[in-house]
Parts: sequence; C-alpha cells; structure tokens
Amino acid sequence: MINFRFHLISLVAVFLALGIGVAAGASFIDRATVESLQGRIEDLDGAYRSRGAELDATREQLAAADRQASALAGDQSYALEGRLDDQAVVLVVSDGVPAELLSSIRTTLAAAGAADPAVVRILPAAEFDDEGTVARVAEALGLDVDDGAALRRRVVSGLGASLAALSGPPGPGTPATLPVRPDAVPADAAASLEYLRVLDAEGVIAVESPDGVAQSTFGGSAGARFLEVVSASDVVSSELVMVPLAESVASWAPATMTVAFAAPPRADGSPATTTSSVPGVEPSDPSASLRTAPTAERLSTVDDLEESNGRIAAVYSIAAQRTSGTVGAFGVGPDAVAPFPTVPPG
Repeated sequence: MINFRFHLISLVAVFLALGIGVAAGASFIDRATVESLQGRIEDLDGAYRSRGAELDATREQLAAADRQASALAGDQSYALEGRLDDQAVVLVVSDGVPAELLSSIRTTLAAAGAADPAVVRILPAAEFDDEGTVARVAEALGLDVDDGAALRRRVVSGLGASLAALSGPPGPGTPATLPVRPDAVPADAAASLEYLRVLDAEGVIAVESPDGVAQSTFGGSAGARFLEVVSASDVVSSELVMVPLAESVASWAPATMTVAFAAPPRADGSPATTTSSVPGVEPSDPSASLRTAPTAERLSTVDDLEESNGRIAAVYSIAAQRTSGTVGAFGVGPDAVAPFPTVPPG
C-alpha cells in the first residue's frame, strides 16, 4: 500500500531538485555571458583608445603640414621669392569677400615680390536688379538701355574690356583673343580709366587704391595682371557677374587673369575637402564654365585659395602667364590638372 505522505514528499523533492538545477544552470549561463560581454567591451575600449591615439597623431601631423604650408605662403618664403618682382597685381573681388582671406592673399603676393595690390570691388549694384540704378547708370554711360539684365551684360563686358586694356603685355605663347562684340566698350587705356571712374562714381564698383582710378593703380605703362577671387561669402552673384567678368577679360586679354575660388576656412589640422557641408544640397560650382573651352584656354583657375597651397598656386599661375603665356586649371577639385603650375623661374 502506497503511503500518500511518502508520495507527496517524493514529488516535492523532485520539483525541488529541478528548481535547484535550473537555478544553478541559469547562474552558470549568466556568468559566462557577462564575462564574454565584458571581454568584448574591454577589447572595444582598447581599440577605441588606440584609434584615438592614432587620430590625435594624425591631427598633429596635419597641423604641422598646415604650419609648413603657411610658412611657404608667408613672409620670406623661398618658394615665392622673386616670382612676381615688380609685377602689379590687381585683385578683383565681390563685396563680401572675407577680410582675412584678402589679408592672406596680400601677404603671399608681397612675399613673391608683387607691389601691394589695388582692389576692384564689385558691389551689389552690379546685378542691376533695381530700376533706379538701371536708369542712373545707363544715363551716366550714355546707353539707351532700360532692361536690368541687358545693362548688366553690357556693363560686365565693358568692365572686362576696361581691365583688359589696362593689363600687362602678353607673354610668349599667349593664346589669341576671342571675337567679341564691341558694344559700348572702351577703345583704349584712357577711355577704360574713364569707364571705371563712371562705374566707381555710380556705386557699381569701388576701386580701392591710394591713387584712385589712375594708370598707376594698374601698373602704369607696364600694366597689371588680375587675380579674381570668388568666395563662399560673396554677396554678388558669381553666375551673373563674376564668371562673365572673368570670361570678358579672358576674351579681350588672354593669359592675364587667374580666377581663384575659396571655400570657407577649415579648422587647423582638419582634413581638406571639396564637398558641400550642407547635407542634401548640391554645391554650385562657378569654376565649371571657366574650366571648359574656349575660356579654359585663356585664363587660369585655382580652386583652393583658402589653403596655403592654393595661394602659392595663384602666384605661380600669374608668373607662368607673364613669362610664357601658360594657363591651366590647378588645385584639388574637379577638372584640375595639377595642384600647381610648373614652378616658374625666380
């Protein structure tokens, strides 16, 4: 006869044994899992610290490279010495170009031996989107034009022709001029200076030079070379004004203009990039039309002027145009043929 009490105790013992086994097994599995995860975390932490040290070393190397490049583009630079001795260089800039950038460019040009450059600043009125400005400037220039876009094209063409008339002589091998429409453009240097004076008086441009709008501002009888600066902070349209102006100068006086594009400055030691910093926004590229024929055969472009290397490339570009009439597309962006032109003789 089966004792119910004995049977009950047996069942309790079985379930107790099962519970103890499950608890013991679960404790063993949890401990192994925790130890495994902890090992992985320690491995990841070690790798993270190692990569952090590598990144710190890389940043220091980049910062050192920046300092070296800045020295090459700064005062008493052997890389620049004598490249532009006695050469007048005129900066053509949009209103809004950063003062720090202009200061850096002046330093680099001075290190190359160029005289302190005059500045032809293109003002917002050059877009001619105001009826009053259109009427006033058309009357001052003696033009029968009442359409802002048409007047802008005429003025940009005339301004380009004026600068070309005041440029230095072409170097050997300079490309031929392009056929251009002679509508209301100055015929000679004297007429060009008068054209510039009118635009300056009407607030379309501002000629920044101790001598004002004068032959001496543009290198006297020797003429000038031009460095047009296009930056991300410009308040005058590159598409409507700055690019057509460069094309006009290149048409009238090939191998006298270098157009340099400056991206926003980056932090010291951070990697250089040519991509947009705004997700989902396609960056405009004003260099594209200037890096295609026929304009690309008549002016030079530099796409990284914010970098020391870009400022050195701009100097070499001006020197190469002067000595051999050579032009090219330089920098690190699309369609650039090399970071620098061939080093010109000092």
